[in-house]
Amino acid sequence: MVTGGAGFIGSNLVDRLLAEGHEVDVVDDFSTGSLSNLAEARQSAGRALTIHHIDISAPAVIELMARRRPVLVFHLAAQADVRVSVARPAFDATVNIVGSLHVLEGARQAESERVVFAASGGTLYGEPAPDELPVRESHPHQPLSPYGVSKKSVIDYLVAYRRLHSLEFCALALANVYGPRQDPHGEAGVVAILRSAFCAQSRSPSSGTASKRGTSSSSTTSSTRSCEGRRGVAAWSATSAPATRRP
Repeated sequence: MVTGGAGFIGSNLVDRLLAEGHEVDVVDDFSTGSLSNLAEARQSAGRALTIHHIDISAPAVIELMARRRPVLVFHLAAQADVRVSVARPAFDATVNIVGSLHVLEGARQAESERVVFAASGGTLYGEPAPDELPVRESHPHQPLSPYGVSKKSVIDYLVAYRRLHSLEFCALALANVYGPRQDPHGEAGVVAILRSAFCAQSRSPSSGTASKRGTSSSSTTSSTRSCEGRRGVAAWSATSAPATRRP
C-alpha cells in the first residue's frame, strides 16, 4: 500500500512496484496528488492496481487497511508545506500526526510487516551549524516548524508501535526530491523551479547569463533514487512472493 500514491514521489514508486510484479493499493485524497500521475499505471496494471479516494485523517482508512491487509505500507501522504504548517498548525497536526496514527493503527490491525515512512531531511534537524554539515543520522532532532515537529512525532510513534506491537519501520529523512511529475510550484520544487526559470530565460530575447553565485545550500535527491531507497528498505522484510496483500 502506498499512501499519497497519486503524488509526484508516490506515483513514481507505484510505477516501480508494479513493474516488479507487486499488487499495489493507492490511498490518496487527491488534494495535491493527481489521477493523471497514475495514468500509465492504470492502463498497464489491470487488477494489480487499486485506487482508494480517501483522506488519511479519516478513521475509515483504518478499516480499509484492515480489510486490504497490506504486507508493506509506504506512508508518503502528508501536508507537506512548511508555510501552511506555520499558518495552520492544527490542520498540519490533523493530517500529519492524526492521519499517520490512523495509518499505523491500520497497519497494526492488518498485521503488516513494515511501515516505510517519508520523514524529512530538511526540517527534522533544525538549523545545524556549518561545521556539522553534512548532517549525520545521529544528529539530534531539533525541528523549528510545526511540520518538522509533526515528522518527529510520527517517528516517536513508530518507535512506540515497534515496541508495543512489533511493527517494524524505517523512517527516511529525504532531501528535496526532484524528478518526473514534480509540481514546479510546490514547496520543495527547487530543481523544477530553476528549470522553468532557465527555460523562460532562454526563450527571452533579452536573456543574459547568470553570473552570481548563491550563498545558500540545499540537498536534493532524484525521485528515482528516492524510490530505489524505499524499495530497498522494503526488501528487508519482503518475501520472494510477488503478492503484497495478505490472504
